[in-house]
Amino acid sequence: MTFSINPDNVGDIVAVASIVGTIVSILVVSLIVYLLVRPPRHVRQRRKAEKRGEIRPLENDPYEVEQLWRMVDRMEERLSVVERAVDEQQTPRLGREHEEIIEPVGDRESGRTK
Repeated sequence: MTFSINPDNVGDIVAVASIVGTIVSILVVSLIVYLLVRPPRHVRQRRKAEKRGEIRPLENDPYEVEQLWRMVDRMEERLSVVERAVDEQQTPRLGREHEEIIEPVGDRESGRTK
């Protein structure tokens, strides 16, 4: 059995190989993208368990709710303290005797005085 390959056959072989190579590369890239964007295993298992009815929704414990609201109140108090501190830093408290020290600085773009 002998094979004879003409230049026309080589062109056809290259065309078929490029089509097959393109299809394989698309499949490999799509597999990589799928593996990167799929949810983690514990999320998938939880979804399956919810569908089967094995997991019940969490019930609100009154004690935990009260603790959460206390924590929110403490965080709001701390936030107000931080806001006051930031406001005090932004507005300098200088008396009348220090007003002559504050003078406009020259050229703002270059940072140099005239």
